Amino acid sequence: MIRKRVLILAACGFIAGAATPAVASFHFMQIEQVIGGVNGDVTAQAIQLRMRTSFQCFVSGARLWVRDAAGENPVLLINFTTSVPGCSTGDRVLITSPNFTSLLDNTIQPDFTLTNLIPASYLAAGTMTFENNSGTIVYWRLSWGGKNYSGDTTGALTNDADGEFGPPYEGPLPADSLQALQFQGSANAPSTNNRDDYALTKGASTWTNNAGDSGTLVEPSPCPADFDNSGDVGVKDLLFLLGAWGPCPPKEDCPADFDESDDVGVKDLLFLLGTWGPCP
Repeated sequence: MIRKRVLILAACGFIAGAATPAVASFHFMQIEQVIGGVNGDVTAQAIQLRMRTSFQCFVSGARLWVRDAAGENPVLLINFTTSVPGCSTGDRVLITSPNFTSLLDNTIQPDFTLTNLIPASYLAAGTMTFENNSGTIVYWRLSWGGKNYSGDTTGALTNDADGEFGPPYEGPLPADSLQALQFQGSANAPSTNNRDDYALTKGASTWTNNAGDSGTLVEPSPCPADFDNSGDVGVKDLLFLLGAWGPCPPKEDCPADFDESDDVGVKDLLFLLGTWGPCP
């Protein structure tokens, strides 16, 4: 009897030990929100992941891929090489292109930068997968384009009860407005199917990084050099630019850096002078 109890306890310990990596990992994750471009600028892209349970922050074991309308020609969007500190249910992981965060109303830092953009030719129909590094398991899949997408729609049972993430969302991946394609379920919700699970945000999309900092996309100012909001680009605006001359402070907004060079210089001065006078 004693020997049997020892064997049972040993077996339970083995199972618990084997289960630990799966629980404290990255498997229970949603592709919560995606945008393929902002107001037609397809270089401004973002993807937001959301943890379905706690301790899913060890994303260094994962990758994001995108494929075309036939589910072919994969493009590696990012190979995560580090993890994130926030590990609670509902915590996000924000991945953006370099041109994206400057379009938000609040300067936030993405957790990762896209290595490659979603190709413009994939925006009408395609599929995005959150996979392990070896590419053997698809933990979450988002497909779009309705009947124009003809590729695979399956994945693991980890986040979808039958492993079938299709049919695809009916429309294209949004790129011509401030709206994003967003998962409609709660933080711990599994996938049912992409067609019913996803919808466009009701207005301008809001984006959140792992630290919980958020920003909402805004329409670009018709007069970005009007720093004092006077309706006119003039001497005060020139003095503001000259006061910001030189390298931009790290992790701070730098509104006079019009050419996004991380430095306020001659090109920015010429831009301001080219808009001198009343705003349109």
